[in-house]
Formats: sequence, structure tokens, C-alpha cells
Amino acid sequence: MNNLISKLQYNYYELLKIFSFALAVFVVVWISPRESRFKYEFQIGKPWNHKDLIAPFDFSILKTPQQIEKEKQTLLANYEPYFYYDAKSTEDGRKLLINSFVSGWKQIGTRGDATDSITKLQTLLSIYDQVEKGIVRMHPSIEGKSPDFRIKLIKKNKAYEIRLKDLYTIADANRYAAKVIRSIQDPDSIMLMKTIASSLIQNVIYDENKNRIAKKELLSQILPTMGLIQKGELVISQGELVTPKKYQILNSLKQQYEQEMGESASWRYVLLGIILLNLLLFYTEFLFLRIFKRTIYNQLKHINLILLTQVSLVLVSELVFDHFPQWSYLIPYTILPIMIAAFLDRGAALVVYLITLMILGFYAPNSFEFFYTQFIAGFVAVFSVGNLSRRWHLVRASLLVFVTYIVVYLGMLLVQEGSLKSISFQFIAMLSGSSLLILLAFPFIFVYEKLFGMLTQLTLLELSNTNNPLLRELAEKAPGTFQHSMQVANLASEVLYVIGGDANLARTGALYHDIGKMKNPVYFVENQTPGFNPHDELSYEESARIIVGHVLDGIEMARKANIPEQIIDFIRTHHGTRRVEYFYRLEKKLNPGVEVDPSVFTYHGPRPFSIETAVVMMADSVEAASRSISEPDEQKINDLVEMIVDSLVENNQLDNAPITFNQLTKAKKVLKKKLLHIHHIRIAYPD
Repeated sequence: MNNLISKLQYNYYELLKIFSFALAVFVVVWISPRESRFKYEFQIGKPWNHKDLIAPFDFSILKTPQQIEKEKQTLLANYEPYFYYDAKSTEDGRKLLINSFVSGWKQIGTRGDATDSITKLQTLLSIYDQVEKGIVRMHPSIEGKSPDFRIKLIKKNKAYEIRLKDLYTIADANRYAAKVIRSIQDPDSIMLMKTIASSLIQNVIYDENKNRIAKKELLSQILPTMGLIQKGELVISQGELVTPKKYQILNSLKQQYEQEMGESASWRYVLLGIILLNLLLFYTEFLFLRIFKRTIYNQLKHINLILLTQVSLVLVSELVFDHFPQWSYLIPYTILPIMIAAFLDRGAALVVYLITLMILGFYAPNSFEFFYTQFIAGFVAVFSVGNLSRRWHLVRASLLVFVTYIVVYLGMLLVQEGSLKSISFQFIAMLSGSSLLILLAFPFIFVYEKLFGMLTQLTLLELSNTNNPLLRELAEKAPGTFQHSMQVANLASEVLYVIGGDANLARTGALYHDIGKMKNPVYFVENQTPGFNPHDELSYEESARIIVGHVLDGIEMARKANIPEQIIDFIRTHHGTRRVEYFYRLEKKLNPGVEVDPSVFTYHGPRPFSIETAVVMMADSVEAASRSISEPDEQKINDLVEMIVDSLVENNQLDNAPITFNQLTKAKKVLKKKLLHIHHIRIAYPD
């Protein structure tokens, strides 16, 4: 038992990687449809390349969505909407009319007697009763309809069929009232008009609930099928062209076959098949990363980045395939390889993308067409976006992906139909939308950088801008150190261009590696003026503490400025665990026979652990040392580089970095050549 626990503890990092893959398989299987897949592929306009298909059971021919929609429109075109008569509001309006008339009559004085007022009120009430038999409130269901269009009016729980011309609108009612009042030539006509106008009520109102129920009952009459194919009947022969009619029959068989298989006990076998196929694909991906992309495999966060992006794309795609299959091509699938290429590696991006397309191909509509289109688009995206070192690279990728989509779409049309007559501009618009959505990689990259603590070339370029506040401060407070950092950055990037590695990462790290010297700039020789050295006033131990302390000071400054940890690693490692030999030897010389504590004179480390940090250590050491050479020439530069790099190897400073002796040899050559140019030394040519 103890042995098992110790093995688990020893291999826990590998187990976490396996767990990540297992979790990805579980999620993909969980969201995958459980229906059995119809084993035949078919497309309109292409021949049936399989053997003769005999109906395995009786099945109905399903109508197309277009046919069902057409039937719905036909039924609704003749539909008579329901309106209800609002008797209460009508009665309230009548009372309002009487009250308004009494109030208005009092305001005009005593021009008439009581009999006159009663006559005028009765005139208004007769007008009101006439128009309030039906004043319709306008609704989209009757707008633009002819006067003979019929509606059903519910009055006292009974439905009456009436025509629109038998009803008033509020404008018609006002015109009718004005006409009647003008005809009696009453001197109080203005008061009468205001009274009737303020009392009219729209009392014929669209009945939302009744119409919803009636429309549902009406549309339920539409049958989803239009015929029957009996078991044993020939559905299609080998080589026969798949016409629209045959396509609908085949599609009906496919849907009902998958439905019956899903409802039967065979769903367990379907689930087992899904598990096996997805497990095999993710295992292939696991082996590929472990064998061919070891640098990616070695870090769990790299694996999690790949799997999170992969599973997220599968999840979104499955939802769209299930609920909105007509929008399948709107999803920006090529974001997956672009994201992986931006953070990790283009080769890994292509293989992961290929495996993801295989997973999606199980459920995508027209799987071959889908796979071919997205496969080509993904490769174009990766090759065009490069390592995403410029923002316009992503825009360029978006444009090239769109062009690729169009070329593939037109090619498919020519193969399937032999012409471009049925070209769909709506589908082209969908492809352009998918290409445009590739630009979502910008915000996703920002989120991923924060989530996984990783950097892209875009971020490195922003950080390496010398107008960055921290670098600007370094240039002002410690100009000598700033110039030294620039030289180290140039040396390191040139070396990495030759031996392989992330030149931009090393360049950016080199620019920041000595920012800690800003705290005490005059204590570092490159910032000192001739004739004054502040170390003359300090003990050797105090001087060593200041020199060693610039590493910790730099780390603190970088974190306050929110510099990423990958850049801070260069600050930590550029001196490794070496000693400040100058002050250490002076201390020993000053105190002969006394044991000197080496920890005071030793940097805290760690040693470089990547090829980039190792190269920056070498570049930093040789650049600083080359400044102390008097009358430098080719031989002195050559000896200096050899001595410093060899001493780093002998002192085990490069043991943790994955750098080979062959790379070290090439690095020395580059460093020598660049230092000769820096010191303006002409290379000696052989006689």
C-alpha cells in the first residue's frame, strides 16, 4: 500500500495530465447525441454510391420545412382573427359623455332651456350608440386588409362574423359624429364635438388568448408527412441520382432510423461506440503531444489550454448542430488552431484541429462537405496567421479564410450541380460572418493570457516597446544599464534566431533583466561617472549586498508594474547562483585566514531553466565583460566568450536548461561575431 502511495506521489503530475484528457473525453461524450448514426452519406445532385437500399421498415415521407411553412402561410392567409366587444368600457364611455355634456353645458351659460339641453344630449347619445356598436382598435392582423375582410367578434359569449367595413375606426367615428352635428346646424356644435370626441372608446379589441388557441388548433391540422414507404420497398438503386424527391425520402428514413435506434435498447451500444471513438481520438492526441511535442506535453497548463479550447468548440458546435443546424457554418471553427498556434505551436495546432474536426464530423450536417471545408480553412488560417506577432496577421487570416470558404463553396457547387445557378448569397453571408468572428481571437487571447499565465508574441512586442513606463524609467534613472540591456537583448535574440527558441521572449526578458538597478544606479559601473565610485565608502559585504540585491529589487518592481512571470523569470535567473567574485576575492584578501561567508556574496538563483533564460545569462555575462577589455580585438573577444561560456558550464549554471553542446558552440560563434560588430573590430582575413 505504501509503495502504491509513493508511486502516485511520484507520478502525480503525469496523472493530472491523464485526468485532464479523461475529463475532456467525459465532457465530449456527455454532450454527444445518443442517437445511432445513419451509415450512408448522400447529397442532392450526386449519385447513390452505395448498394441498392431497401426499406428496413415502414416509414413516412416527411415534408420539408419549406413545404410545412408554405402550408402554414396558406392556412393563416385565410384565417379570421378573433376580436372581443368591451361592453364595460362602452358603458363607461357613455357615462363620461353625459358628465362631459353637463359640465360643458354649464360653461356656455343659459342660452337654451332645459328642453334644449335634453335634445342635444339625446343627439349625442344617439351618435354615441351608433358608432359604439363597434370601434375597432387597429392590430397588425387587420392592417392593410380590404373592407370586406371578415373577423369574428365575440359579444356576450357568442361569436359573430362581421366585415371590417361594418366597424368604425376612431377616425371614422369622429368624422361620422362631426357630419351629424354639422347637419343639425347647432350654435353649440364646437362644444358638442369636443364632448363626443373625448368620450369615444375603442371597444372592438384583438383577443390575444383566443387567437393563440385558435391558430394552434388550425396549424395542428398540418400533417408532417406526405406519403408512406413500405418495408421491403426499393428506396434507391446504386448509381441512381439523388434528386430532391429522393433526398427527402432518404432524409426521412435517416431521421426515423436514428429515432427508432435511440428509443430502443441499442442506445447502450451506441453510447459505448461514442466512448470508444472519442477515447481513441483523444488518446491519439495524447500520444502525439507526448512523443512529438514534448515541450508542450511537459507543462500541464499547455495541455489544459488545448483541451479547454477544444472542448469549448465542440460544446458550442453540438448546441448549434442540435438546435440551429442551418447556422452551422457561422461558427468560427478556425479560432481553435489560431489560438493554439498563437500560444504554443503551429504543428500541434493543426493536429489538434484535425482531431477536433473528426469529433465534430460525427454529428455535423453533410459531414464530408463540412470536414473538407473546415480542414482547408484551418490550414490556411494557421499558415497565414503565423505566430501572431502583428495584429494585422489576424485580419489577414480572416480575409484569407473567407476567400478559402468561397473557393471551396463554389467548387462544391460545380461538383454537385455542374453550375453556379443555385448559388446562395445568404450562405456566402454566413461564411463571411464566420470569417469575421475569427477576430474574437483578440479578446480570447487576452483572457487566456490571464487564465493560463502565458504570453503571445503580441504581448511580448508591447512589453518590449522602450516607451513602456518601466523601461522609460530605466532609461532616465540608469541610462548605462538601459544601454547594456539593449545590447543584451540584441545579442540574445540573434543567438536564438540561429540555435532555435523564442527570440522575442528572450529579447523582452533581456530588456527587463536589470531593472532592479534603478534603486541604486550609481553603484553599478555602467552608470558611474569617472573619478567617483560609491563602493569606496562601503565594506565589501555591503557592496555585495547591493549588487546581489538588484535581482530581488527587480522582481519587486516588475510585480508592482504587473509584468508577467515569464519575464520576471529572466530577472531571477540572469545571474543564477554565481558569486560576486570581485568583492568576494577582495574580502578574502582583506581577511586572510578568516572564513568568509560565501552566502553574502552569492546570488539567490534559480539557475536558468529554459533555453531563452540560458542565452540571456550568456549574453549578459559576455556583454558586461567585453566593456572591461582595453583595446579589444578579435582574439580578445574570442578568448573572452570562450572563457565566460565555459565557466558557466563548469559552474553548473546551465545544467537545468535544455541546451545542447552543439547549440552552445553555435551560440559562441554568434556572440563573438556580434561583439566584434559592437566594438567596431574588423575581422582578420586569412592571407
